[in-house]
Amino acid sequence: MPGMREVAREAGVSLSTVSAVLSGSEKYVSEEIRNKVLLAANKIGYRCPAKKKKAEKVIAVVLPNITSTFFSSLLSGIEDTATDEGYTLVFGNSGYHFSKERRFISMIQKQSLQGVMIDTVCPITEENAYFEELRRTFGSKDIPVILLERKIQEPNFGSVYVDHMNNAYQATKHLVQKGYRSIAHVAGKANNPLTVLRLNGYRKALEEGGIPYDKELVASGDFSPNSGYIAMKKILGIRSDCMAVFAANDQMAIGAMKAILSEGKRVPEDIAVVGIDNLSVSSMISPSLTTINVPTYQMGRTAVKLLMDRSKEKRRSVKLPCNLIVRRSTDLYAGSEWDMFGW
Repeated sequence: MPGMREVAREAGVSLSTVSAVLSGSEKYVSEEIRNKVLLAANKIGYRCPAKKKKAEKVIAVVLPNITSTFFSSLLSGIEDTATDEGYTLVFGNSGYHFSKERRFISMIQKQSLQGVMIDTVCPITEENAYFEELRRTFGSKDIPVILLERKIQEPNFGSVYVDHMNNAYQATKHLVQKGYRSIAHVAGKANNPLTVLRLNGYRKALEEGGIPYDKELVASGDFSPNSGYIAMKKILGIRSDCMAVFAANDQMAIGAMKAILSEGKRVPEDIAVVGIDNLSVSSMISPSLTTINVPTYQMGRTAVKLLMDRSKEKRRSVKLPCNLIVRRSTDLYAGSEWDMFGW
């Protein structure tokens, strides 16, 4: 097959001139010479070699529930930042099932990846073995792993997280400071590490307030609204003296509010309610929900920035600040503005 050297010989010009014309960079080549080169190339049957396709930069993202408002906001932060930086995303939705998470991880092992982000649902009892497995799988290929919502300090790992224990502590402390004594807790899944941290924060606030911990005032859900409803119904069936409830996330808090209202009680006049996350819907329900604001969108953006830092020495854990937002589920006279932008 004829090459550029043969084109140059046929056209009677230099090899550099042919290269400039055929690569489209013939800024200083006259129209006459350009046409001469193209005619010569066509005459001898020269074909430009196909350009190598630029390798696609891919990040794999595994989340527990991409349809929930919390995780869709987190995913938006990841997607917006990744797209700006030229990355493509592949998603895995575990549905809060660790087996599904592991299947997705197994599926992407053979793919060419620039990074992996995981909001894991790994049970506490399997954490060490699982993280070691991730380290062997991706660390051996120098593929960085970013954990979302979890703090970890390991080679080739980074994490973007919030202080779950302190968030629960601040939420419960708010209820204690308002004078409530019989404070219930709608917890998350029992084997979830975040559940343990939030339960510890709840207990710490009770202890500081001189309130004894009471197992009858604690019931577990699975982070869904319906599970919050069922858990709150269970508590109310045992303890009619319940004055307030802290739920481990906004979805369960909203379910708990429905359970309270279904019993003919009022929020907050009879039972006050606090959640965690600050979902958009939390500002729109009636009464609006007092909650801890978790910057989910910023968490996603920060995770991508952290992943892009290819220096292992600089890869680190980043803690994002959170804050209490007081609304009408604990203060009847609090301001209440709808969050129309995060919906």
